[in-house]
Amino acid sequence: MKKFSIGYIALSKASWVTPEIDRIRQSTLARLKQLPYEIIHGDALTTTTTEASAICRELNRQEVSAVIVHFTTFPLGAIIPVIARELNVPIVLFSTPEQPSAGGIWAQNSFCGANMAAHTLRKMGRKYGFVFGPVSDADVLLKKPLDVLKCMADLAATKIGLVGGRVPGFYTSNCDEMRLRSSIGAEVEIIDQLEIVRVAETLTEEEARRGAEEVRKSASSCCQVVEKDLLPSGRMYEALKKTTAKYGLSAYAIRCWPEWSDYYGVAPCASMGLLNNTGLFTSCEGDVLGALLMKAQATLSGGIPFFADLISFDYAKNTAVFWHCGAAPSALCRKFEDTKLRRHFRVDGGDKRGLVNEFPLKPGPITMAQLDEDGDGYRMLIAKGTALDTEPFVRGNPLNVRFNCSVEKLVATIMDNGFKHHYSLIHADIEAELRELCKWLDIIPVLV
Repeated sequence: MKKFSIGYIALSKASWVTPEIDRIRQSTLARLKQLPYEIIHGDALTTTTTEASAICRELNRQEVSAVIVHFTTFPLGAIIPVIARELNVPIVLFSTPEQPSAGGIWAQNSFCGANMAAHTLRKMGRKYGFVFGPVSDADVLLKKPLDVLKCMADLAATKIGLVGGRVPGFYTSNCDEMRLRSSIGAEVEIIDQLEIVRVAETLTEEEARRGAEEVRKSASSCCQVVEKDLLPSGRMYEALKKTTAKYGLSAYAIRCWPEWSDYYGVAPCASMGLLNNTGLFTSCEGDVLGALLMKAQATLSGGIPFFADLISFDYAKNTAVFWHCGAAPSALCRKFEDTKLRRHFRVDGGDKRGLVNEFPLKPGPITMAQLDEDGDGYRMLIAKGTALDTEPFVRGNPLNVRFNCSVEKLVATIMDNGFKHHYSLIHADIEAELRELCKWLDIIPVLV
């Protein structure tokens, strides 16, 4: 994957340049270099279109992923069209507050410069971000929008392994591959389930034992009746890892039923949860957009998402229960002693074949989202809440959530607008970041 680096251009009018204005540039650079990204910059303020063109050429040569345009003062208006024309990367405008200097002189007029630039960029059909705040906080203020741009770059480079297609009748898992490629950049690699089975069967004994041990360690306890399922589940886990390397995958969407138990003797749920534990984000039932959303949530938060159905709600308590059958990553368990490897409670009529990892999930702030095709584009449902301490009141992986919004309104929004039945939850407040991502990717945000 191409490295993510940031260009920095500090603008000023030539007649406004003073040692103090250049110190603003230097101080901002010092703050930006605290960020976890490489900062590519010139050695002076940019004051003319010729200088702007020169620094754009250098930033293009170094293949920056985005550019911060800093208004140390109100600049020459013709500079912004040069930057917009010559740099085909996302632009973040940065301006700073000021107080009148000696004699009542308004020395920077920084926001006004950014305001003019926003108008120009819109007229030129270019998207942009905007950040306002003191130079002393530049790294903190700019980190979130830059993290969103990094997420966008990661999604564009994502390759999702769709194993077996979607499950029968789940039109909610359908995905227009070419729309995804052209709009977001992500690629889908179609992989037959039998390929995974074949790889699993041809692993060495050492590889199989290693996989089985990883599966065993993902839970606190194991029902005696599924001891025999640890080895095939470990083989499946190792086979999916090997296939990841073969195709250069960064996520999976797996058709997890109905064939797996017939082809291979066990359900893939516990193996899928283990993949999520390791950061190879994997959605159930062949939901490609679900896998992509999981990748986005993880990138923006640094956490591990929970792919789930909404199964019940209580309007009086303003709560809703999210659940899936036993493929949740055990890293999200309420407490590790809750985790238990068991037979699947639905496959082949229930409690006949392994292997799932059952436990309730941990409490804490969450952001729930769902990415959905809509007309010729995409929409994203977003809602925030707090995951509550949840008892194992139902088999599988339950999580009770109290939402900040009205649950009645949330359910009405889902049903009135025909959203999908799959959701992804992350233990973090990333509503603002998801909204910003939607802006850059032309996704319609639906906030409840």
